[in-house]
Amino acid sequence: MSFSRILKTLQHGLGSAESCADPEEARRRTRTLSVVEGGVWSFMAGFGDAFISPFAIFLKASNRAVALLSTMPVLLGAFSQMIGASLTDRLGRRRDVIVPLVTIQALAFLPLFLIPLFLPSHAVLAVLLCAGLAVACGHAATPAWMSLMGDVVPEAGRGDYFGRRGRVIILLVFLSTLSAGGVLTVMQQKGRVATGFAVLFSVACAARLLSARLLARHYDPPYRPTREQYFSFWDFLRRMPRSNFAKFALFFALMTGAANVAGPFFNVYMLRDLQWSYAQFTVNTAAFLVTQFVLVRWWGRIGDRHGNRVVLVTTSLLLPVPAVLWTLSTDYFVLLLVQIVAGAAWSGFSIGAQNFVYDAVTPGKRARISAYSTVLNGTFTLLGGTLLGAWLANNLPETYGFGSHTVTFLSPLPGVFIVSALLRALVAAIFLPLFREVRETERIHPVALLLRLSGSDILTGFIWQTVLRLTPPKGRSVRFRRPRSD
Repeated sequence: MSFSRILKTLQHGLGSAESCADPEEARRRTRTLSVVEGGVWSFMAGFGDAFISPFAIFLKASNRAVALLSTMPVLLGAFSQMIGASLTDRLGRRRDVIVPLVTIQALAFLPLFLIPLFLPSHAVLAVLLCAGLAVACGHAATPAWMSLMGDVVPEAGRGDYFGRRGRVIILLVFLSTLSAGGVLTVMQQKGRVATGFAVLFSVACAARLLSARLLARHYDPPYRPTREQYFSFWDFLRRMPRSNFAKFALFFALMTGAANVAGPFFNVYMLRDLQWSYAQFTVNTAAFLVTQFVLVRWWGRIGDRHGNRVVLVTTSLLLPVPAVLWTLSTDYFVLLLVQIVAGAAWSGFSIGAQNFVYDAVTPGKRARISAYSTVLNGTFTLLGGTLLGAWLANNLPETYGFGSHTVTFLSPLPGVFIVSALLRALVAAIFLPLFREVRETERIHPVALLLRLSGSDILTGFIWQTVLRLTPPKGRSVRFRRPRSD
């Protein structure tokens, strides 16, 4: 089926939100369109983003280059968000900012694999530049997208909506990552790995172009930020000692930086040190995504009911654990279980942080706040991954002595993972007490939430929802009451 045929099918099934006369109906259609658009975006993530780092490793990129690939584009994207926020406030039409930038992001995947083909001596540099362009354009569109969705999604049930949207995205990222890994595995067996990457990045480009067309059909409510709502990045930093949101933003940036001390090197560890095949690498990544798929909507509902801060506290208790577990075993199936723990932690941390922004920031400030927070986030990501993480990867020993006992790792990377875990725990201990919940919520202790996470109510609720979706009622309509679960 051609690109235009797919688009026409989607348009016929969903309708265009921008042409709807009733604003509430337009918002409803946009929420539906956004779920579909997120699903299409997933194919860019699964075929493209997930395999840029393995492509660099295939091109024999150094540890520093791999770390730079994961962190430098994030900083570029962070500063590009400031440009995107300014464009959004100046134009007052968020769709006109989002669509062109997303289109450029899609097209950046083409030279990503073409330049290394024709200029192999500059292959790694080409990957860095193209990945940086894609990330920068994607991030530049983020403030406008967050501002638009904040006006379209009602506050009541916001966590549930983004959890449901996130579940669709995670499922399709999982399926597309598996498919991409299958393509790459087949091409590896044929000795045509470069061709396999070309197929992957072509699919990523096509998916993001379709995503851009769907974004063009979103309803863009009137947006007119006032001069009183403007504040500079310096103003944002100066408010940090007394601003609740600024303290949250610093916590989130530091936690992201601590995670990225190790983050760029997990792929290197799997593919180079453990010598996994692309199929093993893909399944390991998929385990992380499946866990997120099962839990993300549950975390969203927990945030709606108990507040997003308790979600952040609970998941921050878990975040150091996977990094430590990666150092304790090289068994493939044990490390699959580690990915389940990581998926549980990061699914809640990500949606909790996203929804905390919506809760804590007024609509007119969301685009600019999103940009400033991402600059802070990108700065610590660069410091954590490219500087500290890369330095540790090149300088830590492989063997450690504890009295009469010695421990020898496959490479210095497990030592990097341990440092990252310690930094995550330190950030949580220092900064979580500094910011507070901004909504009136039903209180729950983080330990109680951890017990619920390890209990059966999540699985029971998930199975019950699946049964109801797959079993249409016969005869007259029957209202089912599922077991109480968040």
